[in-house]
Amino acid sequence: MSQLMKFSGLTLALSLALVGCSASSTTKSSQPTPISAQTLERSTAPATPAAVKPAAGITIEGKGYSYVIPQGWAVPEDTPAPAGIDTFAANMRDTDGFADNVNVVLSPAGEVPAAIVESQGAKELENVGAKDVKVRNRTTIAGSESVHLSSVFPNDQGDYQTEQFYFNYKKQTYILTFSFSPTVSEADRLDVYSSVQATWSWT
Repeated sequence: MSQLMKFSGLTLALSLALVGCSASSTTKSSQPTPISAQTLERSTAPATPAAVKPAAGITIEGKGYSYVIPQGWAVPEDTPAPAGIDTFAANMRDTDGFADNVNVVLSPAGEVPAAIVESQGAKELENVGAKDVKVRNRTTIAGSESVHLSSVFPNDQGDYQTEQFYFNYKKQTYILTFSFSPTVSEADRLDVYSSVQATWSWT
């Protein structure tokens, strides 16, 4: 499926950017970089819908966790997950030229504080070319507080919207990234990522 090849590079680029931030943020010499309110906007939108309907597709199992993806989503058989990505799935029914997808990365630095993610992580997204970067309201995933960053990421085929979540469990930061084509509304993005988060389980 050719459209899967379009987002594999994007997914990898985003994940590596976030991992790089996490790895460098925990060194003794690193300090959070302040970001002005003009640079990043903190959203006042609800963190989750009033009533979340859990995803009802297949279960994806990773290192120490599992989650359920929406119906019609699957692990692409002809596109291996890029290096550094623990789990990866996509909307196999997508017809707009970009298959919406989700991936999970475990930070090699272990646990990264939320404040560091919100400052350095957001700044690093801007440094690698992300636009319209926003620090959203924090949410909760399986009992763990999660930082939420959203951005528009450029690619040769056009711009794509990303919703990224950083949350810690047993001294490990998990990075959950959703990538969407620009045709997906904010409300529909919220429905998708909230439905998946509602099924997250620690194993």
